[in-house]
Amino acid sequence: MQLLVTIVQAEDADVLGEHLIKAGFRFTRLNSVGSFLARGNATILMGVEDHQVESVLEILRRTCKTRQAFLNALPQIEAPHASLAIVMPLEVTIGGAIVFMFPVCRFVRLRGGSAPPATDERHAPSLPPAARPILSEECPPMNLMLAILQNEDADPVVGGLMAAGYRVTRLNSAGGFFRRGNVTLLIGVESEKVDDVLKIIQANCRTRAEARPVEGGMPSYAATIFVLEAEQFVRM
Repeated sequence: MQLLVTIVQAEDADVLGEHLIKAGFRFTRLNSVGSFLARGNATILMGVEDHQVESVLEILRRTCKTRQAFLNALPQIEAPHASLAIVMPLEVTIGGAIVFMFPVCRFVRLRGGSAPPATDERHAPSLPPAARPILSEECPPMNLMLAILQNEDADPVVGGLMAAGYRVTRLNSAGGFFRRGNVTLLIGVESEKVDDVLKIIQANCRTRAEARPVEGGMPSYAATIFVLEAEQFVRM
């Protein structure tokens, strides 16, 4: 399984979402801004099976087109005669899509409360033991957990994690089906504590009913969680 982190232009994001939903893919959207032109774009988070990656890439190729834009090449300076400078717009190519792929070592869908998980898939590590970086005893194996929650569960979950001593970064995001607001949490955690974090999230989410397929309506999960291997963890 792969987690695809895709950055597209805002002009393409809505149409891309429609095509992904029509093809049966679930995704989470974060509104973001590019640093080059400071224009709005969208970051799409999507978990897909290995054999589905090419299908997603084909949808991106059909949907996300490159286009021309003009950048003011004149630097922002403050000088008495700066207003006399000749502005020479620079034509640049924007658009398309940038895709990062991350192997998922565990994929979990929780229903919340005392309900058992709807999904708990474990995948083989992306690197064989001999090829993994050697970590010191002071730096135990780490995972990055991306937890996508419903808005109403976010505060209790964050509170529960912080009370247990875990650090959390919170991102406001949106689901791809109804485009309703949700929350994506980034949690760095030692590999041996992943199950403990899952229990805290489960206990602080309201119980959801059995999820329906995408074509039948909005799936009703309390949390969707991707667990990624972190090859290196540095705190400065």
